[in-house]
Amino acid sequence: MAQHKTTFGGVDILRFLAAVMVMFYHYGFWVWAFPDGVSARATGGIPPHPEMAFAGSGWVGVQVFFVISGFVIAFSAENSTPLRFFEARFRRLVPAVWVCAPISAIVLLMAGLSWPTDAVIRLVRTGLFVPFEPWVDSVYWTLGIEIAFYAIVWVLLRLGRFDLMETVAIVIGLASTLFWCLYFAFGWTDLAETRWLQLALVHHGAFFAVGVLIWLMRFKAATPPRLAFTALFLFGGALQIASSVEVHSIKVEAAMSYAAPIVIFLAAMALMAWSLRIDLSWRGWRRIGLMTYPLYLIHDVVGAAMLGVLTRAGVPYLAAIPVVGAAMIAVSWLIATEAEPRIRLLLDHTLFRYRLKAA
Repeated sequence: MAQHKTTFGGVDILRFLAAVMVMFYHYGFWVWAFPDGVSARATGGIPPHPEMAFAGSGWVGVQVFFVISGFVIAFSAENSTPLRFFEARFRRLVPAVWVCAPISAIVLLMAGLSWPTDAVIRLVRTGLFVPFEPWVDSVYWTLGIEIAFYAIVWVLLRLGRFDLMETVAIVIGLASTLFWCLYFAFGWTDLAETRWLQLALVHHGAFFAVGVLIWLMRFKAATPPRLAFTALFLFGGALQIASSVEVHSIKVEAAMSYAAPIVIFLAAMALMAWSLRIDLSWRGWRRIGLMTYPLYLIHDVVGAAMLGVLTRAGVPYLAAIPVVGAAMIAVSWLIATEAEPRIRLLLDHTLFRYRLKAA
């Protein structure tokens, strides 16, 4: 099967499930477990619901995103040029941010969590993809990390050395895994959320490396060295997840399970590997995958504010969660199918106008 004609329905399904997992983590756990967080403040206050503690591992969906990015970006870049790769990433990342960020900024103002000057600053920084806070929503922390990985791939394309993608991925994975081994060996807890280490892919490089290796094993060959490095980097990823458990435990002032998020992550990896071996070519899966990005960007502040409105109106908290979740999925569908294509068309007639002339 020609690589450029291949679709990945299983990856799209997994991407969507990961986004839903993150969303229900915020609605079902974070809004009451961490009252100082922007999600909790956007609700206006949700009483503790210990029976929802099982949702406290849903944040691991972000680590699943990083693996998927490693796979998809390596796949899409192999036969690309530096310019085409840049255009594709720009057209994929920018439209959803330019739609979702203003909505989040407006909600921040309406909820009294910001003031006009602050909201404008946050909106501009978010729209320009500034990799450091403040943003209109904390979920934007992942974009700088994604872009750092894209930049490495772009440099390889620019140098005409995409054949080094495997070597570079292994180096990134080894550096990340070594860091987390040293982190636990020497108690480097003050480095758990250091932003420059995140942007240097030291924290999350193991996940991107796993994605690249999965791509290599799917389209090239599942060699013993690749399998060994994949296992090693999954171990490094598990260490990063364990560190995140400790950070979450400190923030919520309660012990959290190490096993649950690690098992969920490893199960997701097994599901991803299995899905790549079966035919899931229905076009609808691709559409579901495309709505994942706007769902991730818009669900936190906007959905939490809606959750607060419903609970204050008398809707039981546990009943309000699926209602808000369904609403956010519907909104993300509209953004992916209506708003983003229009912005991309605008970009094609302005920034990428030369593409139309060439066509």
